[in-house]
Amino acid sequence: MHIARECWGQDVPDWIRALVEACDAPGSSQSRVAGRIGYTSGVVSQLLRNAYPGNLDRLEDRVRSIFMAGHVTCPALGDIDTAACLDWRDRSGTLKSVSPMTVRMFRACRVCPRNRRTVEEDVA
Repeated sequence: MHIARECWGQDVPDWIRALVEACDAPGSSQSRVAGRIGYTSGVVSQLLRNAYPGNLDRLEDRVRSIFMAGHVTCPALGDIDTAACLDWRDRSGTLKSVSPMTVRMFRACRVCPRNRRTVEEDVA
């Protein structure tokens, strides 16, 4: 946390604090945390040091979904935890299966306002 405060100032964002706590947890490491959020340990290091040059929105969303778990209302499933929502959103990029549940979630995630990828694709 010392490094994060040094780089972010005294008002370290809550999601960065959650990232620090995940990295500092017994048996954890930046590499393990990076694997859980789907990025490299270098990206985690840059985040902790407030040096990541890219857009933080997607990273913040992933950290919040995985380490600050809450619940959201899914248009297809109702109340689900944020990690499950993130998992379905990640899989909604391309339709790889014809199982009824996968098709249902593919369609629901593509129009869900929580799915930033859809919004980014519409703008591009």
